[in-house]
Amino acid sequence: MATESKTARWKLVLGYTAFAVVTFILCLLITFPYDAVRSRLVTEAAAHGLAVRMDSLRPGLSGVTATNVRLSKPPTPLGSESVAALARGESGGLGPDELGDALIFDSVALRPSLFPPGLVVKMKGMGGTVNIHVGGLSGTSLNVDVDGVQAGGGNLPKYTGVDMEGTLNAKLALTAPGTMIRGQPVDWSQASGTVALDTQGLTIKGGKAAIPMGGGPAMPMELPRIELGELKGDLQFDKGMGTVRDLNLKSDDLEGSGTGTLKLGRRLEYSELGLDVRLKFEQAFQQRLGPLALAVNMLPQDRDNPGWRGGRLTGMVSSPRFGPKR
Repeated sequence: MATESKTARWKLVLGYTAFAVVTFILCLLITFPYDAVRSRLVTEAAAHGLAVRMDSLRPGLSGVTATNVRLSKPPTPLGSESVAALARGESGGLGPDELGDALIFDSVALRPSLFPPGLVVKMKGMGGTVNIHVGGLSGTSLNVDVDGVQAGGGNLPKYTGVDMEGTLNAKLALTAPGTMIRGQPVDWSQASGTVALDTQGLTIKGGKAAIPMGGGPAMPMELPRIELGELKGDLQFDKGMGTVRDLNLKSDDLEGSGTGTLKLGRRLEYSELGLDVRLKFEQAFQQRLGPLALAVNMLPQDRDNPGWRGGRLTGMVSSPRFGPKR
């Protein structure tokens, strides 16, 4: 009898525990402030010049997860009515012309972090993941890990205008003065840290891209098939001034290398380029370039390396210019 009573008590405890867990989950799903969270995400993104749309928002034990998230940069800032419509989960009659082409992620999970205090974001899409951690007390640290993103995944070719394939990997670790936790503005133009790039099997299959040539503004050009192969880069930043420690490109079509600097701006698009670039094109590749061969022939010969062409990439990240090397 004692054994039967002990077993029954064990089942009773397990049943109450399961009931409590299920009740908690149901209450969380029913009472979770979905609209408030969506509104906060949309308005914060709009304050940084971005538009965010999502299909659904669900809670977790430590954060929230949004599905089918579309992230875009409108050509002009959105008005208050448009932001309010997006915050309600409505399109407000806005299309690509008003919102811009969007990057699409299958899911985006957000949760707070305690050490250091901040926010953790995990984005899944385009065949890979993007993990972001931002926060800090005495300064703001930003860590981004791009792992296995496919250049031809999702709507990335439509977003960039270039049809590509290959695998993209990158790591970014920057620390800047100012803390969002204390309401202080973060000055990314004074950030220190590192950025590393690593791509495999990168190939341009077609499309159109604006290519800066001859020291003038970038010109839209149709792109032929170009095997870029492996692109590896390593930049070191100290108080906003980035120095290229390694930048190399190698494939059956071409080879390339770069040295120089990248001065961070308060916004990424205002960062200043100062890169010396060297390129060597294989003969068979040049023969199939078509009209793009004219642009290649405009590149000056590298005086120190016969067979190589070189130039200097200057201007802002948003409007680069490519001219003869000084």
